[in-house]
Amino acid sequence: MKISLVIPTYKKEREVLDQLERLYGYLTRKNSDFELIFVIDGYIDSTKEILEKYIKKNRLKKVTVLGYKENKGKGYAVRYGMKRATGDIIGFIDADTDIAIRTLGYAIKAIKKDNISAVIPSKVHNNSNVELSLERLILSNALVELNRLFLKLPKEVTDIGCGLKLFKKDLIKSILPVLSVNDFAIDSDILNEIGKLNAKVEVTPFFLNKNRSDSTSTNIRAEVGMLKDILRLSLRDKVFFTKRVYRLVLSK
Repeated sequence: MKISLVIPTYKKEREVLDQLERLYGYLTRKNSDFELIFVIDGYIDSTKEILEKYIKKNRLKKVTVLGYKENKGKGYAVRYGMKRATGDIIGFIDADTDIAIRTLGYAIKAIKKDNISAVIPSKVHNNSNVELSLERLILSNALVELNRLFLKLPKEVTDIGCGLKLFKKDLIKSILPVLSVNDFAIDSDILNEIGKLNAKVEVTPFFLNKNRSDSTSTNIRAEVGMLKDILRLSLRDKVFFTKRVYRLVLSK
């Protein structure tokens, strides 16, 4: 099965080659039919030039570099890359190397099962090995509960914000047209649509490397933006449901 990994990339010129090297090497060994799609979310540094120079020098044929001039947000970059993905399995992963590579190994093994449509790694999986501060644990749990309260979160899901997710092509292509979040709540947007379809989800272990970068998403402004997007999605769904009921009543 061909795997397409979208890598949304913003201000990662110092880290992006490390991620490219380890993903390319790992997938070459474990699943030789793959493509890596880097989406440069705004040409504000030298990330594009660094990637293209390295790819040309090393004659890498399974890497594509896409992008656009202005920064539009992680969600936009993920959707932009997924629309152009050609794999039987389509997913996304962060552009830094914070996520330990064995997280990807567990996810790939799970998504290849016939009855599984989506794989969502979780920091609270019994086999995960993640050191979290009390603050981050509280925020993570609160995000899950907010999604359960306002959106159609699949019952299996125990974590929202992990920066790696994999999906079968048919599933992601069916929900792409209705995805609308441009920023960090893209995870909530995707999981909400998967929940509506009752697609089969498997939760897998999540592992972080010890030496990690400062995540772009871990700031108050981003978290407030996520909350706004979750509420907007909830309101949109309620309005859609009300209109559908109203049309059914009128048709009788």
